[in-house]
Amino acid sequence: MKIDLLHTTKFTVVDADNQVVGMASLDKLIEVVDENSLLSEVELEDPIFVPYNQHLFEASRIMLAKELYLIPVTDEEMKFQGMIKKRDVLSALGDVFNLSSFGSVITVELDQVDFTLSDLVRIIEMEGAKILGVAVQQPNAKNKAYCVSFKLNLEDSSVVSAGLRRFGYTITSEANSEVLEHNFSDRADELIRYLDI
Repeated sequence: MKIDLLHTTKFTVVDADNQVVGMASLDKLIEVVDENSLLSEVELEDPIFVPYNQHLFEASRIMLAKELYLIPVTDEEMKFQGMIKKRDVLSALGDVFNLSSFGSVITVELDQVDFTLSDLVRIIEMEGAKILGVAVQQPNAKNKAYCVSFKLNLEDSSVVSAGLRRFGYTITSEANSEVLEHNFSDRADELIRYLDI
C-alpha cells in the first residue's frame, strides 16, 4: 500500500505486549538508510492516542491539534485497541449535532457578560420548538460575542426567531432544511476536499 493513501505522516508503534510506545514520523522513516533496520532503532515521538472511553469532542480536538488523519485508541493500560479515521470522527460529529435531521438552524449572538443558555432554551421551548442540537462558537479577535447555533425540530423557525427578538436577542442567521441540506452538502464536500479524504 502506498503511504500517500494513508493520508498520514505519523505511524503508531506498539511493542510486543501491544502497548503504544510512540509515533514514528515519516521524516524519520525516510532517513533510515538500511532496509533491514528495526523500528526500535528509529527515534520515536511521544505517543499520541485516545483512550477507548474518551469523549468524541476530545478525540476530534486532539486530531485537529496534532493534524492527524488516524489516531490510535488504547485501553486503560495503553494497549492498542485500533485506529479511528478522521472521516469516522466527522461522521460521528454529524450524528451528535443531528446534521442529517430535518429542521431549521438559528444562530443567536450573545455578549460575553450575557452568556447563559437557560433563558434561550426557555424562550425556544415556549415557542413550541424542540432543540435537537446546540453548538457554541467562542468569542475571538474578529467577533467579541458568543455565537450559539440551535438545531430545531421545526421546518420554519420564524416564530422562534420572532420570540427571541422580542426578548432583545440578536439573530445572526436562520435557515430551514432545504437551504441547510444544500449548504451542508456543499460545506461537507468542501470540508472533505480540504481534509483530502
